[in-house]
Amino acid sequence: MPASRLRVFSFGLMPTTVTSGYARLGVLVPDLPKESPMEPDNTPDIPAMPLAHDDAPAPGAALEEAITAGREGRLSNREVMSVIWTSELLSVGRLAKDDDPSTFQAVVLKAPDAEYSVAATFSSPDRIPAQLREAAPVVVKASGEATIRSIAPGYGMSVNPGHDVGLEIGPDVVASLVAAYEQTAEQAKDSVRPEQD
Repeated sequence: MPASRLRVFSFGLMPTTVTSGYARLGVLVPDLPKESPMEPDNTPDIPAMPLAHDDAPAPGAALEEAITAGREGRLSNREVMSVIWTSELLSVGRLAKDDDPSTFQAVVLKAPDAEYSVAATFSSPDRIPAQLREAAPVVVKASGEATIRSIAPGYGMSVNPGHDVGLEIGPDVVASLVAAYEQTAEQAKDSVRPEQD
């Protein structure tokens, strides 16, 4: 089912593994009123200068472009999966124990006609629906690789659920990606081991 037609039938929380080596934990908070900074009277006015990153693409732009290109046939499924694997994804959820990132539980969604649930991920903060922000206020940022490897067996993954620029990956694809990663990691480990006589 295309992600643009995904409706939230139910959502729950899925325990995942969060390691500080690949994830950065942050909590979304409402915008706070800005106070003007205190400046001494003799501070000269400094003209506004464009920042180096003003022309940088929005977070998730490359991922969303790859999803669009895949739908239009300009990229193969394999190429789209490669972009997802190397992109940063945001997962929303809750902590089972306050102040303990290792207890992060990601939101999972299930459409009424789906046979499986999907871990909800997003390409950028503006793609996270307000209702999910309220229900699951903790956001974890991790690589696509780390996110996919942390998904429990039997679950799929949705990128930007409910948005036109989104997609859904079934549990079989998630499992095959994880298996391919593990096989490659094992082969790399074997090639580094010294030969024994």
